[in-house]
Amino acid sequence: MNKKNISGFSLVELLVAMLVGLIIMSGIFSLHITTRKTQKINESQMDMVADARFAIDMIVYDLRHSGMWGATNRDGLIECRTTDDICTGSGDEPVAATNACANGWYRNLARPVFATDDADVNPYAATCIDADEQLLAGTDIVEMRYADSNIATLEVGQVYVRSNFFNGKVFVGDTQPVLKSNETSAITQNYALQAFAYYISSFTDTPTDGIPSLRRVALVNGPKIDNQLLISGVVDLQIQFGEDTVIEDLTDENEKVVDVYVNADQVTDWTKVYAAKIWLVMRSDNVQPDVDTTKVFNIAGVNKTFGSTNGFRHFMVSSVVDLKNLKQ
Repeated sequence: MNKKNISGFSLVELLVAMLVGLIIMSGIFSLHITTRKTQKINESQMDMVADARFAIDMIVYDLRHSGMWGATNRDGLIECRTTDDICTGSGDEPVAATNACANGWYRNLARPVFATDDADVNPYAATCIDADEQLLAGTDIVEMRYADSNIATLEVGQVYVRSNFFNGKVFVGDTQPVLKSNETSAITQNYALQAFAYYISSFTDTPTDGIPSLRRVALVNGPKIDNQLLISGVVDLQIQFGEDTVIEDLTDENEKVVDVYVNADQVTDWTKVYAAKIWLVMRSDNVQPDVDTTKVFNIAGVNKTFGSTNGFRHFMVSSVVDLKNLKQ
């Protein structure tokens, strides 16, 4: 081969090739960064959706079970409620719970579901949701009470309902009371009493972290009322109740229907509340730089705006619950 015909790349050609390669690699790297950024946002969004579903499922579960007292959903058959003047016999009036929201709060069976609308003034500021809990103004507090569906093994300090189809009693501890009717029947069993109040706090771990959270007060062994952190990133909780406002034959289950959904402060008779609508708004953990995250959600008939430029992303979940146990 003639050596004169052998030639390589010139310096200029090498520089041009390197420049083209750098442009291509820069584009690939930029695409990778953008894709990864989008992936992180999508992962954050998916986590937010999962957290929101988990949170609302907890509330829905407690609402759906509210008003069931073991073998009966008729609170008037249960002795030793808050509204009872006399509570005598084996298993006398249950002791008060430490840090109770109100006197006899956990055994207020006549009101298995209750709520406070847009709590700018905290109704439990001196008791179970004190100033340290930093209740987020403008959010709702929703309460529910029921007996666990599982037959209980008795423990000291735990609150129970012993019941059958005909009567029952609230008691505390490992000594069960003797009921007036059907005491020895197989349908007479003990069930743990559950009492909760869900609310939104303006922080999660420390009072200054600025991360709102869903919390609840819960009746636990003691008996005492315990404040529990459930999930961070929840910025709003709103609830409306479906009320039967038309005078009907209340002995007919088919006539117990919802006529209107109203806020908690507009409920005229809590014994005629048969459904609930819940809204929860979640936010992302981190702000989204250079992104307008503004979103408007219609919550309980009111448009609410969340997010901003360089702000947090928000996501809303809602659910409707049929409160079957309240149709006594």
